[in-house]
Amino acid sequence: MNYLSQFTIPFSGLNEGTHLFDFSADQRFFAGFENSEIEKGNVNIEVELEKRTTYLRLTFMLAGQIELICDRCLEPFLQPIESRNLLLVKFSETETDDGDEVIYIHPGAHQIQVAKLIYEFIVLSIPIRRVHPDDQDGESLCDPAMLRKLDEYKAPYLPDSEPIDPRWNDLKKIIGN
Repeated sequence: MNYLSQFTIPFSGLNEGTHLFDFSADQRFFAGFENSEIEKGNVNIEVELEKRTTYLRLTFMLAGQIELICDRCLEPFLQPIESRNLLLVKFSETETDDGDEVIYIHPGAHQIQVAKLIYEFIVLSIPIRRVHPDDQDGESLCDPAMLRKLDEYKAPYLPDSEPIDPRWNDLKKIIGN
């Protein structure tokens, strides 16, 4: 049995109203996605399903942590994540595009697979800059040896008092416009 098949919400037998579903994403969850940049983590997912006759409203609430590679020192670290995402599911014979927050399923469908949606919401909650957090003293938790190596190769500071090639002055005029 495919591990991701447990991330299915059967809605056909449910009464109209609000229903809650709990899921958990761990190593096996992330292994189910090819070329995933996330290999380890523990994320708790609560899905609130509001069932109506013509649509379903799904609210995904994610909280947990995932292991990422630090952009600065290339060492793994745990990144806390938390997000809340809304998705509207409409029933239609033909698929039309109403944006990123609406998906269409066949009127005869009786369940919805949410594993890929959960994975996408987790990926979207990853910050653009992935670095170790600072400790309580404001010091970086990155690998000290790597930080020393980065300082060694840092470009030297060039003070503004040095003469600038006059050809750059004309370009600076363009920037000011």
